Amino acid sequence: MNKAALPLLLLLVLLGNGLRSVVSSTVFVSEGTFASFLKISVNKTSVIIELLLGAVLLSLLITPRLIQRFPARPLAAAMCLIAGVSSLGLAVLFWVAPPVATREALVVVLFPLIGFSLAALAPIAQMMTVWGGERHSKLLTGVWAVAMPAAFLVTPQLVRVIAPRYGLDIFFAGFAMVPFLLMLGLWMVREPVKETAGEAGEEKAASFALLPVLVVLITFEAVTTLVSLSGISAPETQIAAGLFAASLAYLVVRARRGRAAEQAPRAPVEGATLGVFAFLFFVNVATTGFYDTAYLVKHMCSNTLIADRATIGALAQVAAAMGATAILARMPIQRALMLAGAVITAAGLGSYMLYFGFPYYEVYLGSKALTGFGTGLLTTAAVFAVTGAAGRNAHLSLFIAFVIIVGTEVGLELFEILIQVMEMLSFAPDAVYSSVFVLQAVLVVVAMPFLFAKEASPDAIAAEGAKSPTAQQ
Repeated sequence: MNKAALPLLLLLVLLGNGLRSVVSSTVFVSEGTFASFLKISVNKTSVIIELLLGAVLLSLLITPRLIQRFPARPLAAAMCLIAGVSSLGLAVLFWVAPPVATREALVVVLFPLIGFSLAALAPIAQMMTVWGGERHSKLLTGVWAVAMPAAFLVTPQLVRVIAPRYGLDIFFAGFAMVPFLLMLGLWMVREPVKETAGEAGEEKAASFALLPVLVVLITFEAVTTLVSLSGISAPETQIAAGLFAASLAYLVVRARRGRAAEQAPRAPVEGATLGVFAFLFFVNVATTGFYDTAYLVKHMCSNTLIADRATIGALAQVAAAMGATAILARMPIQRALMLAGAVITAAGLGSYMLYFGFPYYEVYLGSKALTGFGTGLLTTAAVFAVTGAAGRNAHLSLFIAFVIIVGTEVGLELFEILIQVMEMLSFAPDAVYSSVFVLQAVLVVVAMPFLFAKEASPDAIAAEGAKSPTAQQ
């Protein structure tokens, strides 16, 4: 790659994961703010949030499979076109200002469609990190990792400041220009020589059956939507939960039978990648950031405090991601950084217990900064670990964004169910939130042993990746 193309590739990788992160992080503002942002009724907000998260998860699940079958640049250009057209559709919608029912119906379709198309850019951008060759791939991987926490800095400004100031019609018209410009940039960067047919065949053979996973995802989204709309005790919620459990059990049994039929031991690199995925899943279940903010809202803390706390947490996450990138560019110590990040994150989550006895501004900000720093450190190290995967199992690394988002959504629903159950049992509000905070810290501790599972050393991935032909392009 020539030096002139590197800045453009850096921008493509940053926006590829950044746009997905911006859209998916809109759900972490309050429901009232989200409803005001899209000018919809509050009772429709839960539905749109669930549809948006479902669309993002679906996109992150199927895009790695699409990458195996279609060239990356045309696929990314198609997704940019869908996102741009959908954004223009929202701009026209808010300019025309139809009746509320019509507006809500179109928003329900167009906004999740934007989420679906932009989410597809995340694994494509991750794959582009190897286009920089051995010399620049670590820099590009770091940029991809930094894009996630950077979105938490940008999104509140877009939702709370930019959109209300200029109007949603101007906002979405301007937003549409970003994917259109991204399309132009895609055709200005040369894709490296493709892998051999033999390697492509191995990738295709290694891919898993998609239909059972889609069924599990759809039933899970049905459960989460019904929990939000009808509550955990509703009959339709329990029926959906039963279908989800049955589909998940079938998927597990099918996966075990497939592994037994292969009669081949799992490759060390594959085991390492799955170990990191399990670690990331539990950490993201614990670090949704939603319920500690809900605690502050419930105790009528000022909007300035809540906004400052979110900003400090995001800045700490960005700083940790940049620091981890600088360290990993010189030393392949992924597991050490993941463990250090997990310890810091667990300490930060545990420090939320101080809110009950020490309700001070410094405590609120310090605990969030500690949690954000630990999360940024471990996430960046995990990204570096799995993107080093090579050969037959390289496609697994492209599912890291899916693991992060599904962990976050499972965390949102798990703690919502816990809170509903404890409120039904007449627990005091402080007891409810203290249980949530303790469970969050425990989940991070539970995640750590996955880094020590048999054949699951993340450092082995980096060593194997260094030998890979794709890492030496």
